[in-house]
Amino acid sequence: MGNTLVSLFCIVATILFIMMLGYLSNRGKKKNEGNATRPTNKKPGWRDWIWHVIIALLLAFWSVVFALFFLAIVWVMRLDPKVDSKEIPFPSDKDRKRAKGTYTWLLLSPFLNVFLLVLMSINLSSRSSANERVVAALVPLLFHLPILMKLDPKGPFVFRHTQQAIFLLALRASMAAIALNIGSYPEDGILLFLFGNGFLWLVGSIWGLNQVNHDTGWWIGRKGEKVLTKDAIPTEKPVSRDKTERPIPNEELGDLLKSLNAEGNNARQKALNAFRAGTPETRKKAVTVLSKLGEVEKF
Repeated sequence: MGNTLVSLFCIVATILFIMMLGYLSNRGKKKNEGNATRPTNKKPGWRDWIWHVIIALLLAFWSVVFALFFLAIVWVMRLDPKVDSKEIPFPSDKDRKRAKGTYTWLLLSPFLNVFLLVLMSINLSSRSSANERVVAALVPLLFHLPILMKLDPKGPFVFRHTQQAIFLLALRASMAAIALNIGSYPEDGILLFLFGNGFLWLVGSIWGLNQVNHDTGWWIGRKGEKVLTKDAIPTEKPVSRDKTERPIPNEELGDLLKSLNAEGNNARQKALNAFRAGTPETRKKAVTVLSKLGEVEKF
């Protein structure tokens, strides 16, 4: 009893500590919002995991195994492909076929999964713990491990649909785990498993296949991304229109030497750009311009 109270106290203290960190983090963000001058592309850090960890700790009161399974699914769902863009290229026939194959396997796999689940359930009894019953519900997921190979970082369309399929599998496994724990005996939740898991199996698989056929995806939308049409051209990064960024030819530098007073700061900037990106001859003239402007130190 004493060990149980100590464990409970540690879990509650950990939750309160994490919540405090989350509060201080959000407070710091709000305080610095007014000082922000431009948006950053900083990737999510550990602070974004706070609420997921809190949920996992709450789930651990029921089953530690299920809490770890929850964190693993969250980690997979938060992965991103290497293509750093909100615009997903129009999928090729190969990509579409690979995405369809994933949902087709989700549609056919229960013929193996249910058989293995029944075998695992035979070893359970009224004295089996929640962790043992959750393990029995998760073991059939071994048949779906090859799906992880489709998390191709170079193919964002297949990548996102693979994540969506993993999410559907996680829902099905969770439903099975709840069904095995709903009563004293594993068979007490047979109706919940048949109707709940059956609904997720049929509707989820057809839903995913239909989205692939229409070149879209629920998880793609949740990530703020969109699939380009067949004739669309991905937008490129805007090119700077500042004329001072282009290389300066020798002729223009010669003109700058003749009209330094008229050019002012513009001459200085052009000379600096020419010194950084010009030919050896151009750099020599750029040094001459910078010397006339007093930008070259003499030792």
